[in-house]
Amino acid sequence: MGRVGTFVSGMITGAILLYVANHYHIVRSDKGLFAIPKLNQTLKDTYVDVRDFSLRDWQAHPMLAASILGSEHKEILEDTSLSGFRNKVGSMVSEFLGET
Repeated sequence: MGRVGTFVSGMITGAILLYVANHYHIVRSDKGLFAIPKLNQTLKDTYVDVRDFSLRDWQAHPMLAASILGSEHKEILEDTSLSGFRNKVGSMVSEFLGET
């Protein structure tokens, strides 16, 4: 592959990575690696390792928690110490999405 082919391959790879970074949280937990759709398109919290998260960490990443609660992977938040926080974030998500 010549210089032009290498350049085009790099551009395509970069565009794909930027799309994934804007649209998904890549979350590493004890249960595996998950791609969680983001609620808003930003580069914040693109990759997050939540294996050792405490309640304070979840409070610092409210959009990540809301995205997880809005996805099919709620088991990431199964820690019993987070049950009160999970309810609070659940009501925040409901308000954000306009649900009653």
